[in-house]
Amino acid sequence: MRLRFEFLLLALIWGGSFVLYRVAIPELGLPLTVALRLLLAAGALLALFGWPLRQVARADRWRVSGWLLLAGAGSTALPFALFAETVMRSSAGFAAVLNATSPLFSALLGVWIWRETVSPAKRAGLLLGFAGVAALASLRELGPLRVGLDAVALGLAGAASYGLCVQLVRRRLHDVDSSAVATGFSLVGALLLVPWALVSLPASLPSWRALLAVAVLGLVSTALANFMYFRLVGRMGATQALSVTFLIPPFAMLWGHLLFDERPTLAMLVSTAVILAGTALSLGGRRTPH
Repeated sequence: MRLRFEFLLLALIWGGSFVLYRVAIPELGLPLTVALRLLLAAGALLALFGWPLRQVARADRWRVSGWLLLAGAGSTALPFALFAETVMRSSAGFAAVLNATSPLFSALLGVWIWRETVSPAKRAGLLLGFAGVAALASLRELGPLRVGLDAVALGLAGAASYGLCVQLVRRRLHDVDSSAVATGFSLVGALLLVPWALVSLPASLPSWRALLAVAVLGLVSTALANFMYFRLVGRMGATQALSVTFLIPPFAMLWGHLLFDERPTLAMLVSTAVILAGTALSLGGRRTPH
């Protein structure tokens, strides 16, 4: 029961993050929005949990630092920037649907790189999920807005980055506490994006609405949500925890409709259903060993 509640809360939080980009980015710009999101998250997590390597044995610190740097860049700086751009080129709901392909990429990379067993159901799920992606890419009209293939490519690249890094966490950082992983990832992302933000500062002061959106992005959608997520990874396994993305598109569509009057089309809803059905099949309903 508690796991179900955490799943629902995490999906609600992450669904809202796509809409918050649409509030903050027009005034702050993409680089500063994403950098501030990660700076706030890193500061909050450092204050709560301290330095991420404090509990790592001295002999393991170089190894852990290397994987935190690599997986942190691929779990925060890169996909955050890619999905922020995707949202601005499409809609919150559309970007969230692309984000929901992360477990597909995780499963595919597990098979391709780490030679995980492929059952008939998993193979069918991968094919069905990516068929849904192809349909979404072909039917990209959102009311009066027609989404470009560039937005689809950016979102899929972000999802692939998430999928790869969740496998790296499972395989290379499984012995590191979830609070340390969440803190390290936010810190790495902030350090990578701050230089970009400093050369892209807005010409005028942002409104309180934009600043509040960034504060929620950093403290709730990143600091709190990442801690919750990596704890789920430790308790459930990598791909199963990533299946929380199943619940994100409906919440993102709801937030987008409430705040920006975004209306998902029938084609978008059908594509979403196909993607999620394929993802569910690809997971096979089993616990991933770790």
